[in-house]
Amino acid sequence: MMRALLGLGLLHLLGAGSRAACAPRSFAAQLKQGLASPGSGWLGLAALWCLALGPVGLGLGVAFVALARLAQPGVATHGAWRPLALLGLLAALVLLRPFTPTMWDELVWLAKARLESLHFGFGVSAALDPSQGLIPPGYPALWPAAVGWVSLGHDALATHTLAASLLVVLALGAALEAWAVQLTGRRALVALAAVLLTPLAWVHLRSVYVDLPVGLLALALLGHLLAEAPRPQALALALVLAGLKDEGVTHVLAVSIAAFAVTDRRLSRLGPAALALGAAWAWRSLASAHGVANVDHAFTAPAWGALPQLGRLLVLHASDVFTWGGFWALALAAALRAPAGPGARALRLALLFDLAAVALALLVGPERVRVFAENGTLLNRLLLQLWPAAAALVALQLTPAPTHGGLAAPRELERRWPLATGPGAAGGADVSRCRPARLPQARGRG
Repeated sequence: MMRALLGLGLLHLLGAGSRAACAPRSFAAQLKQGLASPGSGWLGLAALWCLALGPVGLGLGVAFVALARLAQPGVATHGAWRPLALLGLLAALVLLRPFTPTMWDELVWLAKARLESLHFGFGVSAALDPSQGLIPPGYPALWPAAVGWVSLGHDALATHTLAASLLVVLALGAALEAWAVQLTGRRALVALAAVLLTPLAWVHLRSVYVDLPVGLLALALLGHLLAEAPRPQALALALVLAGLKDEGVTHVLAVSIAAFAVTDRRLSRLGPAALALGAAWAWRSLASAHGVANVDHAFTAPAWGALPQLGRLLVLHASDVFTWGGFWALALAAALRAPAGPGARALRLALLFDLAAVALALLVGPERVRVFAENGTLLNRLLLQLWPAAAALVALQLTPAPTHGGLAAPRELERRWPLATGPGAAGGADVSRCRPARLPQARGRG
């Protein structure tokens, strides 16, 4: 199992190097920051995904580099990366599990991860080969391929299980890093309580299903998009989300529109969304060219008559206390409360757009998708993808804003001193970077 830890380390190094290469004028500084950033692993994974896709992936890589050169590389966070204790607790929860599959879909994902033990990219090639009979056909292949890459091609079930669990930890790290300024003190405790009081979150933190990582990476992407300017991390997360699941593109679009709406509305904030759409189109084009049909996610005429039943099912699933506890009631209360800052406004908008997209996807999808919604785990898994953003909204809305030396971060500082790196614009500012003489007068909030 040491291979999985070594593979994660190599992936992190690749990501840190990729981040530094996007800013050659400050290569050494960016490399140092990349090595200290939990999100660097996803930069490395984006690079490997482009490589595995061949010529099409090369085009995506060129687009990524071009957009990354236009993005702001960022500077040191000056202590903004604070929730290490929270990450440590959640990582322990993830890794204290048997390193063997415990649920059906774990067997499906890890079986496909074994293909990477043959040679690099074989799992991706097999997903595009109808004769291989991979299930479900036409699904994006990045998650099982990533597990195989972190395993360094070692064909052992325990190694694959640990590798997938480490990727879940990496997704947690990316999300907490992107919202580090906000998840301090009481808010960190509320975020931890949201995990501990949500039974299904416990289950999926200790599984290798991809739904929770998708939600965590979407939350991380929103945090980066709310910064002063999009950074290479945002582009990498968008590219990865498009390769993990078809729903990943929906999340990228939702958080991009939300960030665009609550910030200065620069077109550069839509760069990650454009890249994700290009990646999704590339995968579908490759699948179609190889004769692989994704029948589960094909488009049909809208089944408007199913809308009332789907609405009832969604409420029934969300209100099941044995699955969700009282989390969604708490999230609804937080969403109805006046937003506590741009971060909360963006989270509320993103959740609204995501819910609308879920409803639309169920209505225009094939009948088998609606049957699965009625008789399977589909709705709970879609809700799980929304859960990280909802948990962040609860933490931001139901606790006071972080204070700095007894002063709450003023709104004026949010406009004048946005963080170049980290999530300062995701709802607050790191006033420790400002000279005291320039601080406007503000009243403490306790």
